[in-house]
Amino acid sequence: MGGPSDTKRGATLGMSRDLLAAHPRLKRVVYRAMTDVAATIPYALAWVVAWGIGTLVWLIDGHGRRTVARNLAHLIPAACPDARARAVRRSYTAFAVAVAESLRLHRLPHWLLAPERLTLVDPYGVFLVRPRPGPAVMVTVHSNWELLLAAAHRLNLVTQVEAIARTHGDPVIDHIFERRRAAVGCRSLLLDRAPLASLRALKDGRVLGLLGDRAYSSLKGSGHGLRMQVAGAPMRVPSGPAALAVQTGAPVIPVALLRSGPLSFTLVVGKPLCADATLPKGAQVADLSARVTRALTRFIACAPAQWVAFHDAWESR
Repeated sequence: MGGPSDTKRGATLGMSRDLLAAHPRLKRVVYRAMTDVAATIPYALAWVVAWGIGTLVWLIDGHGRRTVARNLAHLIPAACPDARARAVRRSYTAFAVAVAESLRLHRLPHWLLAPERLTLVDPYGVFLVRPRPGPAVMVTVHSNWELLLAAAHRLNLVTQVEAIARTHGDPVIDHIFERRRAAVGCRSLLLDRAPLASLRALKDGRVLGLLGDRAYSSLKGSGHGLRMQVAGAPMRVPSGPAALAVQTGAPVIPVALLRSGPLSFTLVVGKPLCADATLPKGAQVADLSARVTRALTRFIACAPAQWVAFHDAWESR
């Protein structure tokens, strides 16, 4: 439970969200202003401003700091409290910078993802042939996931990614982000129409992009998703990537874009995972989901401070 200051701040943030929801035009103006500013100012300045905003929010968001700390406690040993505290702070700044980069996907400086700043680690030769032909389900974690689209486009890993995206509740705002993703070879499939569109894309031999490290519906208490042991505690993970792979025969390719420095990145490609056809369909989905979850957990454990987790991800605290 948050203290009085947390309650007051939560009420203020809630009022702000309600204000934007009640005034669609105001919400559009805010989003357009954010995207225009992020795309207009020099990248270096946008990076500094985003880092500053992330630090400021970290300072005032006591409730959020405790939530992030609970999540990172599963990944950073209790014997390293200082490391965990630093990781919590970096979670805020990493997320703020990632948001600024996502708002200017269509105007990223060419040098940002140049070969000397972007390293591809592909031990299984998944992208030995570029662009890789589909069908395939590329699944990643909440860590630089929008910039991952730009990196895959720059490296010519795939011709196009069909990415499942959550709606912002306004078609105008959704279109803003769709245009930015389109500039890096991505077509957005909004969540409400994603199931059929995803199947169609895979059956047409295209590449699908999904986030697979946690089931958003479970955060609202609906109990959706598969219950898995992640880092020693129960978490609900989405069954979508595995279910699509089972239905279409497409492999699941775990990928993650991690910062190796303030302006350098490593794109890590995991082993392609396929469904075990000897199992019943339901068991195939559960087995494949467990293997995908293990691969994604390893990515998160490599750079826990870059993982965006501002809701309680685990079922038990």
